[in-house]
Amino acid sequence: MKLNIKSSLLIGFLCLTILGSCKKEFLNLPPYTAVDEKEALLTDTDLLSAVTGTYAGMRVFDLYGRSIPLMGDLWADNVTLSTRNAGRYTEIFNLNFVINNQWYTGIWTNAYRVINRANNIIHSTPTGNEVNINQYKGEAYAIRALMYFELVRFFARPYTDNPNGMGVPLVLKFDIEGMPARNTVDEVYKQVLADLGQAYTLITTGTNTSRFTKYAVRALEARVNLHKGNNAAYQLALNEAKEVIDNSKVTLVPASGLGAYWNATGSNTLRTETLFELVSDQIDNAGFDELAYFFGQQGYGDGLAYKSLYDLYSATDERKKLIEVGVRANAENPAFIIKKYPDLEKYGTKKILRISEMYLTAAEAAYNLGQEGVARDYLAALLKERDAAATVTESGAALFERIILERRKELAFEGDRYHTLNRLKREVTGRERSQAPTIPYSNFRRIAPIPQTELDRNPELKQNDGWEQ
Repeated sequence: MKLNIKSSLLIGFLCLTILGSCKKEFLNLPPYTAVDEKEALLTDTDLLSAVTGTYAGMRVFDLYGRSIPLMGDLWADNVTLSTRNAGRYTEIFNLNFVINNQWYTGIWTNAYRVINRANNIIHSTPTGNEVNINQYKGEAYAIRALMYFELVRFFARPYTDNPNGMGVPLVLKFDIEGMPARNTVDEVYKQVLADLGQAYTLITTGTNTSRFTKYAVRALEARVNLHKGNNAAYQLALNEAKEVIDNSKVTLVPASGLGAYWNATGSNTLRTETLFELVSDQIDNAGFDELAYFFGQQGYGDGLAYKSLYDLYSATDERKKLIEVGVRANAENPAFIIKKYPDLEKYGTKKILRISEMYLTAAEAAYNLGQEGVARDYLAALLKERDAAATVTESGAALFERIILERRKELAFEGDRYHTLNRLKREVTGRERSQAPTIPYSNFRRIAPIPQTELDRNPELKQNDGWEQ
């Protein structure tokens, strides 16, 4: 009888990890609690199944399926809500969300579920091909790092504000009775970078963009170090971005192929633009909750670009074509329709790391290290494939502003803008039609509240300033 029970639990576990779920609701259950990982992850094949399930956990709409990339722009000044909308994210747009906000609770809960899956892979002791085992564990380290980085960016003041401020709890091994306190921002960053160091050492293979590779790990390290915002970290960010640019063999998508790039479906080979992405297709997707439905006019079409963003692109900039000037029935005319994600039936992919970002990171890091010529070169190299008429002649503070401007234009609708404004401690302005057209950096709603459900369960957690009840 005991053997039969264990076999049933293992089958259920593999169904969860291989397919993402036997039923959709399984994605909303804490993973791996039905059976100890020592019994479930016995071989390298089991580990591969678990890694597949861990990637699937990041596709849910509360993470990269919709909320993370959307709120990074809606909370800032790139995306506005149509006057005709279904009511989703209106509280984010108007900056009147409350402590039990469903979207931030969803990010918190699902990120920790993914972390728990990664933890069980990291702590497993399977038998089999050692290279494969190292590969899968390396990917788990990278996934855990990515999730903690997202959590600390959403739920804590940036590293550039106070490294010793409250971050998020570091849970590195599942403990159902655990009540962890919040680690400092610095401690979270150290753990993220330590995990990425492990990932870079362990990962040896990579065939497509739907899974972490060595250079995707390096790219994430560059992003993390840029967010730290000190000279030592800028040097690391520059070195890491340069390594990815020089050695990954991933090239910038040319201007002539930009539209096709954003309309492509499925994972890509490691050659053009993408370093890491999460693939949604006809089988694995968030359905009506996909980001494509939120932007696509054949779906809800609730999310539109600000005209002020559209006007930043010159007439010769290929990126301008990713915003279509159209009409939204019984609403905006003109409507600035976002075309960066394929509509509806294609579902599309969520680009997590692109080589273009590495050029921007290298440029910003070089500028902050006093290497203005290097900064101009990296920025010019990117713009050569975006706007044939663009030149980079600025120096001093004007050069820095140009780099930040091009970052906004290149990474629009990918969730970067809010985090950039936060790490630079800048006011958010130009949010027309929002009840909060301007958001000072000091506003306590510049960081998300710790979910009330977590505070109720764990007395060791402390709430962010301004959110205390």
